[in-house]
Amino acid sequence: MMLILAYISLVFLGLRFLVVLVNFLFHFNSGKVTCREEPKISVLIPARNEENHIGRILNCLLEQDYQNLEVLVCNDHSTDRTPKILEEYATNHAKIDWFKGKDLAPGWTGKNFACHQLAARASGEILLFLDADMEIHGDIISSMAAWMHKKDLALLSIFPRQILRTPGERATVPVMNWILLSLLPLPLVYLSRRSSFSAANGQFMMFKNNVYHKLKPHAIVRSSPVEDIEIMRIYKQNAFRCATLTGDKRVQCRMYAGYGEAIRGFSKNVLHFFSGNLLWLLFYMIFTSFGLLFVALWSLPHFFFALGVAILSRVLIFLASQQHAFLNLLWVPVQQVSFFRMVFLALCQKSKGSLEWKERKIELK
Repeated sequence: MMLILAYISLVFLGLRFLVVLVNFLFHFNSGKVTCREEPKISVLIPARNEENHIGRILNCLLEQDYQNLEVLVCNDHSTDRTPKILEEYATNHAKIDWFKGKDLAPGWTGKNFACHQLAARASGEILLFLDADMEIHGDIISSMAAWMHKKDLALLSIFPRQILRTPGERATVPVMNWILLSLLPLPLVYLSRRSSFSAANGQFMMFKNNVYHKLKPHAIVRSSPVEDIEIMRIYKQNAFRCATLTGDKRVQCRMYAGYGEAIRGFSKNVLHFFSGNLLWLLFYMIFTSFGLLFVALWSLPHFFFALGVAILSRVLIFLASQQHAFLNLLWVPVQQVSFFRMVFLALCQKSKGSLEWKERKIELK
């Protein structure tokens, strides 16, 4: 029995290493791309209680070199100083505008409803949805618009570099990149038309406006707490070309400020990385957590080889994610425990049929 478990562990480790290596060597990073044309771009930001973030992202947008730009923010019934901050920016900067969102319609999540309203007001040929806690720098908007045009994409998404400042963030945030970059070869998002090869990040999603209004993706996924991956699947099912990039320092985000907040936040989407398949999730948890132990109980020489492969995989993931490799290696055992906590909370929410996020109850199907 131990021999079988050890063989499964080694094969699974090898397959994941190959995926990591592909993502490290061949990841789609656009670099610097320029385009002669400057289509109008609408930057659309849903904001609910974002007083600590909204000013930073608006300042980033004002510093962008792209001229044909409009910035539109939907204040989703914030109870903090978000509306006041938005009014100050709109008064002082002509390219920034904002509005108060409608009351949440039945069957919608707050973010999807806000994005749907934003798209209805946008006038750009390209729609760029950004989360309020994002930071963008340099020529990222012009470069992404040019790369989108060059590759004839209907949808482009970026996984931003995550800013980690506290122990709680280091213990949790890298888990999502670890799962993503060891399960899905990102080049296949672009190269394959299969919807199963879909990955996206709702923090940065760029759409062609005409295709967006044809499909109305946020309306289709209106009740989903994890809209980004589902939207890309819809696009690929309709034969539209998509791509997902790993970001650089031009695209950054500090998602969560502490351990508990991160656990709750990632519990919303951890099951979606496995397409809701609990058996696949269980298999992944067992063999990433105890696979090396199975190999050690069978053969110490094979264990040391497998350990080296596992460490190298993590290093490549951290480097591809623009993170400090050695420092994050020290946090791997804690991150594994955090992964279990995320899954446990996600399963509790699934059995309960709902979760609560930003003071709103979200029904789960």
